Amino acid sequence: MELPIENEQEAAVTILFSAAMQQSGNISQQQIEHLSRAVVLCSRFRGSDLNEMTKKAIALQASHEPAEIIEYCSALITEEFRETLFAMVSEVVLLDGQINDKKTKIFALLALHLKITMERMKMILATYLIRNKWNVEVMD
Repeated sequence: MELPIENEQEAAVTILFSAAMQQSGNISQQQIEHLSRAVVLCSRFRGSDLNEMTKKAIALQASHEPAEIIEYCSALITEEFRETLFAMVSEVVLLDGQINDKKTKIFALLALHLKITMERMKMILATYLIRNKWNVEVMD
């Protein structure tokens, strides 16, 4: 399988959208705002066109399974950025401070393909679950 992903930045944004949309097939305004802020504030994306990457990422969600996207895009993520990306995904997906079977599966899949250890994955997830436990839900 070949996806039209050209670099690590596009791969990372595509993974972020894929994980965020996995829960319900769409993405909330609150998730979009969090995702956008995370990308804009990350120096790894400096000089990248977030709008173009977003369009490409969303288009891919309609034509490919999340597992395919994550497997393909994870191979483009450098070792030094893997844990950071996993944390970014955790922040966006766990905005409600809750975890369920769908979220658990996506985190397990992502950790596997990004080569994140089980211990590290649990630590990152626990951190965001605690951090977001009392977040106020913003209605779209």
